[in-house]
Amino acid sequence: MTEPIRILFVDDEERILRSLALQFRRQFEVITESNPVRVLQRLQHEPVDIIVSDQRMPQMSGSQLLAQVQERHPQTLRILLTGYSDLQAAVEALNSGGIFRYLTKPWDPQGMAETLQQAAQLIHERRASAFLDEQRSNVPNTRQPALLLLDTDPQTQSQTVELCQACGIQLHQAHSLSEALQTLNDQPLDILVSDIQLDGEDLRPLLMSLAQAHPRLLSIIVTPFQDTQVLLKLINQAQIFRYLPKPLRRGMFERAIRTAADQARSWQRQPLRALDRAAETPKLAEEQSRVGSLLSRLSKLRQRLSA
Repeated sequence: MTEPIRILFVDDEERILRSLALQFRRQFEVITESNPVRVLQRLQHEPVDIIVSDQRMPQMSGSQLLAQVQERHPQTLRILLTGYSDLQAAVEALNSGGIFRYLTKPWDPQGMAETLQQAAQLIHERRASAFLDEQRSNVPNTRQPALLLLDTDPQTQSQTVELCQACGIQLHQAHSLSEALQTLNDQPLDILVSDIQLDGEDLRPLLMSLAQAHPRLLSIIVTPFQDTQVLLKLINQAQIFRYLPKPLRRGMFERAIRTAADQARSWQRQPLRALDRAAETPKLAEEQSRVGSLLSRLSKLRQRLSA
């Protein structure tokens, strides 16, 4: 018999917890908690597969809670639920909490259900791959991590070159969308450092396409453009790894690069491991069309990864 998926909902409003439990108790084993401090205590002896936390709570914020959950229980998929457009909270939840999704209140019941079903599917795939993963856990690294830089900003370029040399990362650069597509098709890559624009081209559709074509590619977004809705879309539909504002702070950028390189090396050692990453499908027709077009131009990449 398949082990049920356990979901923990965290919110300081009991009526919201009752509503969530009522909606999902038939599909999942549902636990609720109104106090984030007690959440951390319960998780020590009561592990869960998925945690969905509100952002604004008296004892600690949802992003702070999810950051601690990631540190102590990294196998738990983390989802942030909030009724506020808070850029700083979204950045903190991504960079420190490694969130799977960022959902807004009032939530769309169908959208919430689809998100939880997708998360549950990842949990099932992880469980199914656990045995194979153990059998291949000692596979040595076959190559050094490789990074593609899509940014013409001199500060980003100089820091990326220095960090790649210091971290043993192979560096590739592209100065246009066409060059980027060619490099992605031709070179094995693990990390992407990118602004959301390059040579006047909007790179967000490319980021969404790569989340579908190459889910093991870790995207670090570096940009002066700060918009909460843009970030939420990049979290949910592009599964970005980190989001750093410009001008870049060297320490934050170095931590992001080193963490991504460590993750890439870990995945190389465990090639059969199921990933806890799955992008939400773009909702706008224009975005769907653009992503579809880019996916067709990434056919060599997709063929190589599926071989």
